Amino acid sequence: MKGGKRNEAQIGMKAASRSSVKEEAYFVVEPCTTSAGFEIKLKDKRFDIKKCEQALATIGDVVGSTSVVLVAKIEGHSVSVYGSGRMMVKSEKRLREKEVHELAEKMMAALEKFGGVI
Repeated sequence: MKGGKRNEAQIGMKAASRSSVKEEAYFVVEPCTTSAGFEIKLKDKRFDIKKCEQALATIGDVVGSTSVVLVAKIEGHSVSVYGSGRMMVKSEKRLREKEVHELAEKMMAALEKFGGVI
């Protein structure tokens, strides 16, 4: 029984840590109102396009970049990154919010590693 209680406590700690991470997240994923994609918005942050280019090249292919926008292909999705702190994710297939959240977390990890989030 003691082991069972410990497992319940561990499970509770894992669930609590997962929910606190979501509450502290500094980006929001929302369906785009003008296209069949999703918009990822940073809260009080911006992107450094040059550093984003380096970061996203490690997890996908950078298609093009200007001082305002970066376009990349990541896991079959078209991703547009704007210096203002927004990303648009579009795909030929119908996107699910959970899938976009997972992609956003992967991209944000790479962007943070290369200093692309400012």
